[in-house]
Amino acid sequence: MAPSEETSMRLVIGAFVLCLALVPGCRTGKAQVAEAEPATSTAARPRQLAPEALGAFLSAIPKTVLHVHIEGTMEPELAFELAARNGVPLGSKAFPFETLDQLRAAYDFEDLGSFLDVYYAAAGVLLKEQDFYDLAKAYAAMLVQQNVRIAEVFFDPQTHTARGVPYQTVADGLQRAFAEARDAGVDIRLLSSFLRDAPVGTEADMEGARVDRGVATMEEATAWATLAQLLQYNEAAAPDRRIVGVALDSYEKPFPPELFTAVYSKATEAGLLATAHAGEEGPPAYVWTALRELNVTRIDHGVRAAEDPKLVEYLAAKRSEDHVLAAYGEPHRIPLTVCPRSNYKLKVYPEPSKHNLLALLDRGLLVSIHSDDPPYFGGYATENYAAVVDWLDPTVDQLHRLARNGVESAWLGPAEKKRHLDEVDAYFRSARAKHFGGKPD
Repeated sequence: MAPSEETSMRLVIGAFVLCLALVPGCRTGKAQVAEAEPATSTAARPRQLAPEALGAFLSAIPKTVLHVHIEGTMEPELAFELAARNGVPLGSKAFPFETLDQLRAAYDFEDLGSFLDVYYAAAGVLLKEQDFYDLAKAYAAMLVQQNVRIAEVFFDPQTHTARGVPYQTVADGLQRAFAEARDAGVDIRLLSSFLRDAPVGTEADMEGARVDRGVATMEEATAWATLAQLLQYNEAAAPDRRIVGVALDSYEKPFPPELFTAVYSKATEAGLLATAHAGEEGPPAYVWTALRELNVTRIDHGVRAAEDPKLVEYLAAKRSEDHVLAAYGEPHRIPLTVCPRSNYKLKVYPEPSKHNLLALLDRGLLVSIHSDDPPYFGGYATENYAAVVDWLDPTVDQLHRLARNGVESAWLGPAEKKRHLDEVDAYFRSARAKHFGGKPD
């Protein structure tokens, strides 16, 4: 499928879902990690539905999004609109694209690195608080449209502060839009990410960092300086505008998680929750060090954990360490936030029918479905559910468990989660009766 065709269908969400249901993706190559186990043929399966019914069924699932980068939600049209508004020359170093078609054509990625080159280039048009507000408002509208009930969203402050844009400018614009999303019924929170390929710096960098000032180079926008800006922001923010946690993203290799051990320790001492990207292009060892050195309570991606049986056993068991109890309010499995379309587009799984999502699910891991950078990878939450149905042919029970797992993976206490879990369960009871004749799995 050409990038321009994919983008067009993405703008009409229902049509895209139906296309995924009817036409299996072009599948070539071999999986790099463990393959999914085939499900039994007698269970009720969403793929058995007629296209219109399947689209309605998937669209209405109450969803949770815990792995999405707000900069990665920028549609090409918005990027060009902001470039024009801010006087950013097309085809310049700041924005190296001259036409929409040229930008869309750049979405044919070879790997994570080729994607990130485009991602950071497009982010160059984000300069003012209104830009970040418009970006987040557009994404919040998509969350409401796609029946997303819980969202915990990453942003990459160093991408902006290194260009002279203050941390406060970025966060204020995002939080202003997210406040409106909460009014529309989305339980939404913001996480501040560290770029693992940017300088870590030293704790002394915290002394000169200012939340209301950007810097001139990435060398000044260190992880330690970013943490200082985050803490300053939270100190002044109203409780519902505070940033709840830290994350680690960007190029996974050759930047192991332990480079950030001291920064994460300082962040969690300040009461911030912690997650990290690991086990996407990096080995299972990166997942282990994120768990043991950074004390994260969630792993983003994590599909390569399947290569280490002891790691799979660890992830399938409930943990009761203090930092886990602080995040979830009870003993809890460490979740993996899996992004199927991202894994396909970045060739983690060049043959998407070999994805190990269902194998991990059936081995007791707390896996769930997420969208990563939706316009770049062909779809938002609903489209990722549709891709799972199209590529892996899950049972209704498996899809139900994946939806529940999304809620269970959120940084909410048991009482808060119950309302969302009850809604998911009620939806699937109704859907079984409506679409599957009440047939059990």
